[in-house]
Amino acid sequence: MGVSWSARTEAPAGKTSPEELLAAAHAACFSMALSAGLGRMQKPPQSISVSATATFDKVGDGWKVTTMELEVVGKVPGISETEFESAAKAASTGCPISGALKGNVEISVKARLG
Repeated sequence: MGVSWSARTEAPAGKTSPEELLAAAHAACFSMALSAGLGRMQKPPQSISVSATATFDKVGDGWKVTTMELEVVGKVPGISETEFESAAKAASTGCPISGALKGNVEISVKARLG
């Protein structure tokens, strides 16, 4: 896997960045936490699709991941939109990657049934 500075700040040209890898890890962790939470609610999902976008900004003299946006679409029989949003919110604070980012990166979650 190739990583490069230009993948961070310019054009990826088929390479990745540490921020992209962090976003992928967060999406996977969040998906697992949401699936487990739905299972505890007796509402197992048919499918969950999660994307995560990390924002990498210049802050002062250095660079920082400033935000992480999680978007999830789920197919969950027998659940309301409100229940699904609540489960997604709980998963966003319960997954270990969210815990590692807490206090350093602003995390937002958009959840909808699809």
